[in-house]
Amino acid sequence: MTRSLAMTPPMRPYMDGGSDADDTVVLERILPYLLNRTAFQLNQLLKSDLKPHGISISNWRVLAVLAVNGSVTMSDIASYAMIEQPTASRMVDRLVADGLVERRKGDADRRVRSLALTDRGRESYAAVRNLAFAHTARALGGLSEAECALLTDLLLRIEANLGAPLTDFGG
Repeated sequence: MTRSLAMTPPMRPYMDGGSDADDTVVLERILPYLLNRTAFQLNQLLKSDLKPHGISISNWRVLAVLAVNGSVTMSDIASYAMIEQPTASRMVDRLVADGLVERRKGDADRRVRSLALTDRGRESYAAVRNLAFAHTARALGGLSEAECALLTDLLLRIEANLGAPLTDFGG
């Protein structure tokens, strides 16, 4: 199903037909809509695969952030997972209670607590990380290495156009 909206000339590349006489925009070609829909589809696939492991998408994000970055703060988790700090705190509380994450006192500032995976958390992450990789491979199927690199570069440029990235873990 194609949904259409009337739009102004600056959106011409996203219009069906591209002529001035037809200024109807195809919703599926509007970048925010397309990005959201694609992310939703990937998340639904991953959610379905994570469920038997007792891990939600939100918990997966926290485990992945900790697995990739090692020890980080609660504000890092909230920023990287794109959630509010109170939500991140509740999520981490559950992961701590489940024995997947531990809180540590900071090295430089003992008042600051950092978060890290426990051995059990590392095992849980290792058990499911390939699920995310498999869905990424499926999504990128049919694209060459150069196209995959270009897609990543373009998305990073779009992010930069919109402002500073939400996180900077040196990657």
